[in-house]
Parts: sequence; C-alpha cells; structure tokens
Amino acid sequence: MTIALGKFTKDENDLFDIMDDWLRRDRFIFVGWSGLLLFPCAYFALGGCSYLEGCNFLIAAVSTPANSLAHSLLLLWGPEAQGDFTRWCQLDGQWTFVALHGAFALIGFMLRQFELARSVQLRSYNAITFSSPIAVFVFVFLIYPPGQSGCFFAPSFGVVAIFRFILFFQGFHNWTLNPFHMMGVAGVLGATLLCVIHGATVENTLFEDGDGANTFRAFNPTQAKETYSILLITMHTIISHFLIWTLYS
Repeated sequence: MTIALGKFTKDENDLFDIMDDWLRRDRFIFVGWSGLLLFPCAYFALGGCSYLEGCNFLIAAVSTPANSLAHSLLLLWGPEAQGDFTRWCQLDGQWTFVALHGAFALIGFMLRQFELARSVQLRSYNAITFSSPIAVFVFVFLIYPPGQSGCFFAPSFGVVAIFRFILFFQGFHNWTLNPFHMMGVAGVLGATLLCVIHGATVENTLFEDGDGANTFRAFNPTQAKETYSILLITMHTIISHFLIWTLYS
C-alpha cells in the first residue's frame, strides 16, 4: 500500500464555486445560500398576508380555517379547493399558506445570520438569539393546532387576532400560572437577552486593534483603544432592561 502526500488541488471554476461567488460575493445586497430559502418563502408569506379580512388596520387579519376542516392543510390542489383559487380563499387556505411559508422564512433568516457570521468570521450569537422566536412561532402556529381539533384554534394573523388568541389560550389552559411556562419564559428571555447583547454589541462592534477581528485574538493588553464599543453596550443594556420592564408591567 502506498500513501500519496500532497496538497489537494480543486478546480476553482466548478459549478459550486460559481454559484457561491454569485450568491455570496458578487452581490451588492447579500443573498447567500440561505437566501434561496428566505426570499421566496418570505415573498409568498407576505403575499398571502395581502388577502385580509376586516375593516381597518386593527381588526384586519388572515383568519384561521373553520373548525369543521379539522387538520386539513388546505392545499390549492387538495380535495377541499380542487384547484379553485376563489374557493381556496373562501376556505381560508391562505392561513396555512402563510403559516408554512412564514415558518420556513424565519428559519431561512436564522440561517442567513449563521452565514453572515461565518463570512466575517464571527461567532453566531445573533442566529442563536433568533432561534427563540422561531421556536415560539413553530409551536403556536404549527404544533399547537394539531394538538387541538384543527387549525381553527391557532391564532389568526392580525393585531387584534393575536390578543384574542392570548385571552383564549389563558381561558383554556391558564398558561400564565403554569410554573413550567414561567421557567421557560425566564430561560428563553434570559438566554436570548444575553446572546443578543453579546452578539449585537461585542461581536458586531469589534475594533481591529489586536492581531485579528475575533474576540479570541483581537484583544491586546497593550492596545491603545478599546476592543469594542462600551457606549453601545451601555445603551443597549439600558434599552433592553426598559423593554423587559415594560413587557412584564
């Protein structure tokens, strides 16, 4: 048996490299591989939200399907609508359309944060932070309705509709006094707050005064300037505490 030692040379002009350059490097607005999931899903989710019911900004909403439709996905080509777009809208099929595409759009945005952090060689605290609202969205819109009799018990997409769902959820489950919910909220908000403070202030405001741009290598005890913006961290901490105090008030 012989072992060949040497540096593996790869053709730099293959299809993957061309696509990688086109998506990540040759764009004024960063698209990235995550954009292949983010932008189409976000576009369709916003388009589905344009079919609203209601008379003004507050009560306008994409309503949930009727309770009689149970757990149906209400696909346009499904047995309920049978390819009829008007009937599909009458059945509130746009709710499942917005919920599914919105979930994948949020996941695509989190992957975008990972990709941006990787591109500039920073740790992905912002992406970890954004995973908490994704978990809440997936549970409320995609996990809770199948646990009930159907999508009718999920929240509609609207201002008043969300508050109606909160009151309904409290009346059915008394979730505000559930100790596991209290621990979950404290854990999620606490971890999210720490991650967003570190990701949005420390990682994103680094000065290249040391040997590198990463916190593991950038700090030098003899450097003349600060490693990151203390003023920005102080402002962010004050604003975050004010928002949390307002939320719990």
